[in-house]
Amino acid sequence: MTPEPARPDELPNAFRLLFHGLPAVEREERVAHALDLVHHGALDPAGIFIERGPSGVLGVLVCQPVAGAGALIWPPQTVADTHRTAREDRLVQRATRWLRAQGSKVAQALLPPSEMALAASLERNGFQHVTHLWYLRHDMEDLTALPDEASPLCYQSFAVCVPGLFGVTLQRTYEGTLDCPEVNGARTIDEVIAGHQAQGRFDPDRWWLALRDGQPVGVMLLSELAESNDWEVAYMGLVPEARRQGLGRQLLLQALHAARAAGVRSVTLSVDGRNHPAWQLYVGTGFVPYDRREVYLAVWTS
Repeated sequence: MTPEPARPDELPNAFRLLFHGLPAVEREERVAHALDLVHHGALDPAGIFIERGPSGVLGVLVCQPVAGAGALIWPPQTVADTHRTAREDRLVQRATRWLRAQGSKVAQALLPPSEMALAASLERNGFQHVTHLWYLRHDMEDLTALPDEASPLCYQSFAVCVPGLFGVTLQRTYEGTLDCPEVNGARTIDEVIAGHQAQGRFDPDRWWLALRDGQPVGVMLLSELAESNDWEVAYMGLVPEARRQGLGRQLLLQALHAARAAGVRSVTLSVDGRNHPAWQLYVGTGFVPYDRREVYLAVWTS
């Protein structure tokens, strides 16, 4: 049996199976929300795969391509019978074929630690658990540190910097990175930029090229979260020769004070749990962890 995209009339039961582990009231709220996302075009039904049986939906998996040759995937949910493992594998294999046909090169599942057992089907089919991701938040009312007035950094926005220079510098910041190095080189720099631009509300004046003595040494990518109007540090990086000199702290404080000047209530970011220098920088400037996700990753290079 080959999984197929769910028909419109099958979506409610597919989502009920997807959320079957939740209490009844919460499950129906999640089903209603998912149907609303489909209705408004925020969730493509072509990426909602099911297996059918005489009794209805026997298994469901949701996946979605995202801008920049990326993809998100959620582990399959199936009825509990003797065919469960084979059904899960068929759903994952069907989804990955479809995502690759859509041009996705990197796919990830982000799961709470309590749901890691659900990822077994992903791991059987090419995904690897690579790290955990910390989510941190900074309340602007608690911002006390100031950027150094003698900081050697100056900034150009993405809107006005020399064409191509921003991308070249961004690519150099990935050299030796401790943030998900597994994806390095999987996508072109234009795809990486497109992926970041699709996060939240993109404003080219909130993307900065950091320069020291006229030479580019790093980038800061800030985006506005559509649901809260808070800001997110979508990415911050320095080129290798500019690291461990206090420049990251200056760049981050500059962003935080720009956020407060704009009336933003809080700034969020995420960091690879293996990136201890970045963790120390963020916590040292007042960020507080509020959530954690386990990262399962598949990289398709051919």
